Amino acid sequence: MKKAMILIILIIMVQSVDALGIGLSPSDMVFDNSLKGSTYENMLTIINMNTEDMNYSLSSSGDIGGWVSFYYPDPDTQIQTVIVPANSKTSVIVKFQIPPDAASKNYTGELVVRSVPKESDASGSQQSFIVGGSSQVRIIVTGDQIIDGVVNGISVNDIEPGYPLKVETMFRNTGNVVVNPEIKVTILKDNELIHSFIYDKATIKPSITNAITAEWNTTEETIPGDYTANVIVSLDGKILRSSDETFKIFPVGTFSRQGNLTDIRIEGEPTIGSLVKVNAYFENTGEIETAAKFSGEVYKDGNLINTITSEELQVEKYREVELVSYFKLESKGDYLIKGKVIYSGKETPVKEVSLKAGKSIPGFEGISLIAVMLLLVMFRGKKKSRKM
Repeated sequence: MKKAMILIILIIMVQSVDALGIGLSPSDMVFDNSLKGSTYENMLTIINMNTEDMNYSLSSSGDIGGWVSFYYPDPDTQIQTVIVPANSKTSVIVKFQIPPDAASKNYTGELVVRSVPKESDASGSQQSFIVGGSSQVRIIVTGDQIIDGVVNGISVNDIEPGYPLKVETMFRNTGNVVVNPEIKVTILKDNELIHSFIYDKATIKPSITNAITAEWNTTEETIPGDYTANVIVSLDGKILRSSDETFKIFPVGTFSRQGNLTDIRIEGEPTIGSLVKVNAYFENTGEIETAAKFSGEVYKDGNLINTITSEELQVEKYREVELVSYFKLESKGDYLIKGKVIYSGKETPVKEVSLKAGKSIPGFEGISLIAVMLLLVMFRGKKKSRKM
């Protein structure tokens, strides 16, 4: 019987520590019909049951020991350790690269996660427990290429004229190679053909489930009413699912437009001569997607010195996005940023965030001093040449 999680505590006792533990999910991974030379991936969730942040090392062992690499926070950033906040969890991406010359047979191994001992502090104390866990892995390698998949669901949402109809298909690649499913959408109104298109740009890796979104861009002249989207999902010429999804196009203004500027944060340490990254977080609480952008004013010691804006982004309903803008710190002082988000002809209430700039970027003062010295040398040289 498979367990949803395993909990292994390896204890090296030096002193007592409360509630120290780790959880891993899933407890085992199985890759059937894996193709030689292909890459497969899965998520490994590390649960820190300790009351403080923990740093964990990531490794693998067994037959698959040399095939494994770990990535966080994105599929391009490879890691060997990861910090998990106290009483929290972090999911890392695990990639398995099967050698092209691997024999067709079953391979086993483990993904091993262990806490990294802390260095001794001034008092000589250090982490007294090493905590570890493992997830079992079984990979069945075959030389046969398998192209297959399943459709777990198809959905469409009601819209207004001028907004895109999004046809979302949940697709799982059950084969052992990368596939590009074909989504054919036919739009009907009163059994009359309105529009038809095919979307086949999505790339799905083996054993991965992804949402594929195909869009029909309506116009402001699109007639409100009842519609049907006939959706056919095919793979390698084989129809996996055909479904008729009904939806409505309502008159403009039917759906509410609401949103909140939930927070403004400054990223990084504010130093003179550096760019300050301003992150504004906007939540679309309305019933339809909206375009949103951040607009702000920068004050120094109470005086307006700059204005900043972010790129305009499309925000789906009930989603939150990060709107990013920048400005440069030119001198020391107290700074205040007042900002709002503009969306669907509306504005959020203004929020503020402050920062104090008192440091320079490394080498900035030195560069300034050298520039002053060079000017003095040039000035003295000119004075001497005039006396001669």
